Amino acid sequence: MHKFTKSLLISMSIMAFLLNCANERPISGGPVDKEAPRIVYSMPENESVNVDPKTEIIIKFNEQMKKGSFISSLQIWPRPPGGFELKTSWTWLKVRFNEPLDSNETYLLTLDKGAQDLQGNGLESTYVMAFSTGNNLNSGRLVGTIHGTTNIKKNGDLLLYRQFDTNLAELRQSEADYVFQPDDAGKFELPYLAERSYMLYYHWDRNQNKRIDGDDYFGRPEVASVMARTDSLQKNHQIWPQLIPLEKLKLLGVKQLGEQFIEIRANRRMTKKSALGVNLYIDNVSIPLLGGSMVDEDNFAMHLNIAAPVTEGALVWLTNFQDSSGFQLRSDTLKLKIPASFDTLKLQIPEVLWSNAGLQRYPHENSEIFIGANLPYIFKSDSAFKLVNKMQDSVAIQGELKKINSMEWMFRPDSALEDGQTYLWQIETRFLHSQLNGRELDSLLSGRLTTINVDSLGSLRVIQMGVEDLICRLTGKDIERQFVLHPGSSTVIADLPAQAYFLSAFIDEDGDGRYDSGGMGPAASSEAFWIYNSEIKVRARWETDLGVWRLRE
Repeated sequence: MHKFTKSLLISMSIMAFLLNCANERPISGGPVDKEAPRIVYSMPENESVNVDPKTEIIIKFNEQMKKGSFISSLQIWPRPPGGFELKTSWTWLKVRFNEPLDSNETYLLTLDKGAQDLQGNGLESTYVMAFSTGNNLNSGRLVGTIHGTTNIKKNGDLLLYRQFDTNLAELRQSEADYVFQPDDAGKFELPYLAERSYMLYYHWDRNQNKRIDGDDYFGRPEVASVMARTDSLQKNHQIWPQLIPLEKLKLLGVKQLGEQFIEIRANRRMTKKSALGVNLYIDNVSIPLLGGSMVDEDNFAMHLNIAAPVTEGALVWLTNFQDSSGFQLRSDTLKLKIPASFDTLKLQIPEVLWSNAGLQRYPHENSEIFIGANLPYIFKSDSAFKLVNKMQDSVAIQGELKKINSMEWMFRPDSALEDGQTYLWQIETRFLHSQLNGRELDSLLSGRLTTINVDSLGSLRVIQMGVEDLICRLTGKDIERQFVLHPGSSTVIADLPAQAYFLSAFIDEDGDGRYDSGGMGPAASSEAFWIYNSEIKVRARWETDLGVWRLRE
């Protein structure tokens, strides 16, 4: 009996092991997986021809995947007649078509970077598989580059429409014929296209409503109607997405948080300049502003400190309002509402920085320090803010603490601070008080500020031999300079920290001071722009001479 029981247990263990191997499931334990998943097999193979219109597609991965990530990341163009269904396991994906595919047609299956493994790692780049139900694959393609920040390159889609004589505002209501994404460097290639004209647009649909909204990024090549070609004379299409400007701002709400303090929220992103440059009218009377600031962790709202208290129900208007793209707007009529309590309000950690840091000037020139918060507050002691030299941390630097408005203070040392030195600041929060009954912060806040050493700076000389003025933009880490480059004249950009920079330029044809990415119609062209073709490295105490900038679209 004992031998029988032992044999039975061994048999059950072997059976459990085999069943375990036969059924895929997520594994656990071991080191954290940071590698991008890979596709190791597909049927049909990429670039197959004469594929059976009743075929099924099978894709195999090298590791276990999140099944739900396939739904939004997989696309097939042209749209298969009757649509398709997805069948998935942990390491494979099957596409089953509801009706036979069209004959003599090239199909593209793309799986974008949203397809993720169990650790949340997406594919390294968009996977493209092409096959044809006829004898040949389409050989046309479009290539180009998206210019802008990393977020613009990673989050936007390229939309390609076969219909090329309709405004995008109308086209965007229907599905694009092809949707692609650029890689992390902004490069894109749309292969296996029929040789014909298309409409090409870039759109970062930030609220994912498939409409062109004021806070979306939109871009297009110089001419929206493009030709997919097979020859070697491919045009490299350049797209520089920009925020969509609106002629009128739709404000979502206004409320009074406390005496002489108003919060306003909009559907456009704001900057500090938005809050500081706005004009306020209450019941048709201009009201002076004592200050303004952004709402903490909310780029769509601002706080205004006004000169006189107002009553609930008062009508409010804003003019000279500037959104984050620099476009001037004005508000609709708003009605002031006062909340019942302030339970959710609290003073966040104050922001401390050199007062002119955002202007690309250098702190040692005047050494003023800006202290700002998200709510009105007061320092109950002149010694509440202290500045000390890192090398002499027991000695406080003497200076004046001055109130600018209810949310801004300024510390000005008695003498200019030294170049290239690190200073430590401290705020004793026992002497810091929020006027809106916010919770007290910790007893001590601290941080550091570093002045710039003049010997660490370099300069850049550039000349262009065109016939028109160029509006140039030089960008690097925490640095952005804009300047005008005149034809045939040399321009020097001085006081640049030693680091890498990128240079771009455009012709301001309409004279509005900002780049115009073109209208939404197929005939409305964008302003011409150029990108310097390599990274520019500036050295300390050295003038980097670019020589003549050979402009290339």
